[in-house]
Amino acid sequence: MQKQMIHKTIRVEKDLWEKFMKITRYKDSDASKEIRKFIKRYLAENSQLFLEMESKSSK
Repeated sequence: MQKQMIHKTIRVEKDLWEKFMKITRYKDSDASKEIRKFIKRYLAENSQLFLEMESKSSK
């Protein structure tokens, strides 16, 4: 079963985006894949904070 995906627009300085794209192509990847990896890593690093936030919002 495939997960539901959404599209988002982000604002990034042109030179940063161009460097990012050049590296992703060199590594035989793409921007979407690398951004998803970043989001997963960010969430893993902040999982405790997320749990705290969720417990506060359920009260």
